[in-house]
Amino acid sequence: MNELAVLDLVLEQELDRNPDLVFLATSTPPSWRTRFGAERVRTCPISEPAMVGAALGAAMTGLRPVVDLNRASFAFLVMDQLVNHAARIHYLSDGSYRAPMVLTSATRGPQQLGPQNEQCPYGVFMQTPGVRVAVPGSATDACALLRTAVRDEQGPVLLFIAPGLADHCDLRAALAAEPQPFGVAHRVREGDAATVVAIGSAVHAATRAGDELAAEGVHVELLDPRTLVPLDLPALAASVLRTGRLVLVDDGPRSGAPAQILAALLDVPGVALALGGRIAHVSAPEVPVPSSPVLEAQYWATPERVTAAVRRLTAAA
Repeated sequence: MNELAVLDLVLEQELDRNPDLVFLATSTPPSWRTRFGAERVRTCPISEPAMVGAALGAAMTGLRPVVDLNRASFAFLVMDQLVNHAARIHYLSDGSYRAPMVLTSATRGPQQLGPQNEQCPYGVFMQTPGVRVAVPGSATDACALLRTAVRDEQGPVLLFIAPGLADHCDLRAALAAEPQPFGVAHRVREGDAATVVAIGSAVHAATRAGDELAAEGVHVELLDPRTLVPLDLPALAASVLRTGRLVLVDDGPRSGAPAQILAALLDVPGVALALGGRIAHVSAPEVPVPSSPVLEAQYWATPERVTAAVRRLTAAA
């Protein structure tokens, strides 16, 4: 069972739990249409703007829509509906309306789908007031955050799921996961040699790196933010103030989420002084994701790259 199948089971439970929950996608399970009806489970034409526009109207009238965008890259197709309308409607209506809706999508995977389909665009949406951004690093957290998102009443939630999360998790535990509050980071491992902040699928690479470094007597503190908006800045800052070193790990570009997390951290009193420039990035190059498997292999945040970054920082002490 992969992470998408696990999330489908969670969503099915939530559809059963809340009769106001509706699901829109270009491909929907036939069993759902039979069980919940075509009014609640909508198989839509391939038009992401139409799906998100319909979801916005549904959300404003009291329903709780979930839209499956399939690939995270397709989020760029709904910028007007999401950014200019769903994220702003509470402000524009002076609090009269909200848009409690969820958009799910898959980020990058080793699938060679090319530069238009293999993207991690969550950094873009961190700059959109009114939108919450969740990028879980495990299938368990993905299930927990999905439950939280569909029960949320505030506004749009973007849930970005990395392919392969279920390969490293206890699926029974994932299915049993209770809702997880937004804005609470997960301390994956404790240590004092450096703070490693990893996002999404990069959490697994950073975990493997932490295991290798621990065997050498170098113990890093690994934090998975789980949600980028809201960001658990107090937890991240407390760790950095304690270790004095920071490694940011992401399969997206350095100019995206890593840059924004670093900017937020440097704004916390004492952090810049504690780090003293001991900062490293392990992220994707600032180029489109190549289709070639050989070239794409150079694009990932690998355990080897993470361990090398930590060794550089600790050697400079």
